[in-house]
Amino acid sequence: MICSFRAWAVALLMASLSPLVFAQDRLVMNNGDVITGEIKRLEKGDVYIEPPYTDEFSVSIDDVASIESGETMEVTLEDGSEVSGQFALDSAGAQVVVVDGQTRPLLLSSLTSFDEPRDYFTRDSNIKFSTVTNSGNTDSNANEIYADTLINVGDHRHNMDLTFRRDETDDVTTKEQDLFNYQYGWMFSDPWYVGGSFTYERDPIRDLQHRYVAGLNVGRDIWDDDVKFLTFSIGVGYSEEEIADEANSGAVGLWKLDYTHDLWGGDVSFFHNHSITQNFFAADNTIFKSNTGVRTELFADIYADVTFRYDYETEPAEGASKDDTTLSIGVGASF
Repeated sequence: MICSFRAWAVALLMASLSPLVFAQDRLVMNNGDVITGEIKRLEKGDVYIEPPYTDEFSVSIDDVASIESGETMEVTLEDGSEVSGQFALDSAGAQVVVVDGQTRPLLLSSLTSFDEPRDYFTRDSNIKFSTVTNSGNTDSNANEIYADTLINVGDHRHNMDLTFRRDETDDVTTKEQDLFNYQYGWMFSDPWYVGGSFTYERDPIRDLQHRYVAGLNVGRDIWDDDVKFLTFSIGVGYSEEEIADEANSGAVGLWKLDYTHDLWGGDVSFFHNHSITQNFFAADNTIFKSNTGVRTELFADIYADVTFRYDYETEPAEGASKDDTTLSIGVGASF
């Protein structure tokens, strides 16, 4: 009786395993070579894999005979359809993708892209402090605090940043800038999203007592992977501002772009973002703001970066310069 039960259990186990042959992330090449490791993504015809013995590298999908993955991947096919599944081989050794326990035949040539699934909740926060002090014939001091956070909850993205800048020369304040940005996006049809934004700023040295901008926008992610991120959005909104004791308000057009790119394994990152606000009231002012820089890891979660800020307005307050530039070198922490 015991032998019969053992035979039945073994048979049942073999039957459950026989339809598919899974492996932990493995690429079999056309020439017979086998590469094991953590498969990351398929992008522009290249499959990226990170073996345990070296850094991530890529091979052409045209040189791959089969793919097996232990983790579920978000897969996009050449007909535009998307599925979430695991790459596997059936009992005959043919390539399949397993979706909700069901196998589907798959031609590797039909793959447009695939990537690791997003975590339901992620947060990436940074805070940076920079200061420059001069003494002698002229005493000056420039301080800046910058903080940002990016929170993803399912299909919802929240992006916020805050800047405080204070400059003094011979005890006279020469710069007093406060800026807060918030942007929300709902990925209703990845990579497309809709959402809203809110901005508050003040710069009394340039006679800007305050400016509020609230808007609705639609955007698209161009790249979003472990190495690079590029997104843009356009929208419309409402602005209220007070410049040189004169208050104005009305409709605005909005544009925003964010780009980051990790280099040399992520030890160095390049970043650039800019926004354009077109006022359709008063003097039809066009407001351009940008941040461009390079960040390098020092140790653990501590980094140093160099940032160049450039602001431009076509119709600033009377007597104020149209442009404003800031070069900051600072140390920050990620958490």
